[in-house]
Amino acid sequence: MQFAVLILGMERIRALWALAAISFFWGTTWFVSKLTVAHIPPLQMTAIRQMSAGLLVTTFFLLRGKKIPPLRDLLFYLMMGFLLISCSNGLTTWAIKYIPSYLGALISALMPFVMIVASFVFFHEKIKPMAILGLIVGFAGVLFLLSSFFEELSNDHFLFGVVITLVGVCTWTTGTLFTIRNKRKLDPYVGIGWQMLFGGLILYLASWITGQHVDLAVVPIQTWGYITYLTIVGSIFCFMCYLYALKHLPVGLVSIYVYINPLVALLMGILLLGEKLSISIVAGALTILCGTYIVKRASTQ
Repeated sequence: MQFAVLILGMERIRALWALAAISFFWGTTWFVSKLTVAHIPPLQMTAIRQMSAGLLVTTFFLLRGKKIPPLRDLLFYLMMGFLLISCSNGLTTWAIKYIPSYLGALISALMPFVMIVASFVFFHEKIKPMAILGLIVGFAGVLFLLSSFFEELSNDHFLFGVVITLVGVCTWTTGTLFTIRNKRKLDPYVGIGWQMLFGGLILYLASWITGQHVDLAVVPIQTWGYITYLTIVGSIFCFMCYLYALKHLPVGLVSIYVYINPLVALLMGILLLGEKLSISIVAGALTILCGTYIVKRASTQ
């Protein structure tokens, strides 16, 4: 009995370390992605990142004796790869070519708001009064934040970056809802590999259709280092840590990464990239995170 308690305690400690890892390292990926897209088109870079990660993960499990999933499961992974990887990760990476990296992270923090609204619209789930308050606070924070970029919003590229980030948030929410409501028992560790592989292949096709590709021979060595970091740390390590944390910790506790990621991105963007900072930006960011907290709190009651 004592041994079992000890094992459970060790698993919780490892899960807390996994949560700390995703809270920090996922925040750094915004900064690193910003550096990367300066030398390689966003869709091509994200395709290379996710295809590489998917190949490494699926190969690892195949070598360990896992069989290729049946066609029905592969089609599900294809759909999730399109929504979570191709659309969400692809679009938000494309966006930070035109907007500050931390702005992309802050807009992406709106995912819990979109989840609440989508559940109400599509599944007729009631919105609790506290959640409504959180939605109002979060919306006010977005308006406050965007008002700090009033001049930039007149730039079509900047506006395009904001819009596709919002689209990316919506596709991530859609994919998450499908995952939550999927009744089949699928191995999430195996599944994330196939999703990254399929999502990366779709992105590769999209990069050629949109003309977002360059000769890889001209990509600087340093940029390949950034892509390697995004692949190994941002995709493989962080996703595995996220799944492990979800398995051993309450969902409400794991969700704190939503608040920490944008703050890490904000600090790195300002300190290392010299991105725009003002009191109204900080106030808007804190208001959004406050609204996110209220919505999250309401969803756990």
